[in-house]
Amino acid sequence: MSSDMRVHSWSCSYYLDLEKQWVSGKLTLTPHSLKFIVEKTEEVLVGLPLSSIIEIRKESSLFIFGAITVLEKGQTKHWFSSLQPSRNVVFNVIEHFWRELLLSQPGTAANIPSHVTRGQELIGLMANSQKRMEDTAKDLQQQSEQLDSVLKGLEKMESDLDVADRLLTELETPSWWPFGS
Repeated sequence: MSSDMRVHSWSCSYYLDLEKQWVSGKLTLTPHSLKFIVEKTEEVLVGLPLSSIIEIRKESSLFIFGAITVLEKGQTKHWFSSLQPSRNVVFNVIEHFWRELLLSQPGTAANIPSHVTRGQELIGLMANSQKRMEDTAKDLQQQSEQLDSVLKGLEKMESDLDVADRLLTELETPSWWPFGS
């Protein structure tokens, strides 16, 4: 597999720390790197080898907007937000390729020292997978509760519409009208 072959690209925004602003563009994943290309100029603003990444996290910018942060060896933190189709999808794909690279080249990533065994790496991956499954279960539970709430709201609206329909029928044909229905 060629190292410059594109795996996938996503529309997103990148935070320029020096200018304190977000720039629109595309986040591109290759088997060995992560690149951000500015939309208007087609300039590669960020080019990170996956092997230089220490950590990938889901965070929020301004406590509202979902973002992915990528921390590289020099402690530089890169913020990517407004990810399409969603932050979770992009995060899962990027993290998959990053972890795959870590497992195929033990000792190259900064957060896994060379004395860590393959088994310990796999146990760490399993623990992360379990946490992700627990988080997904919590999200599904919340979505279920939201759907239940929507269903109750719809049932109340239907009940209110039935009452309104009966009242309109009464207004259209009053009981004292000799030519009733």
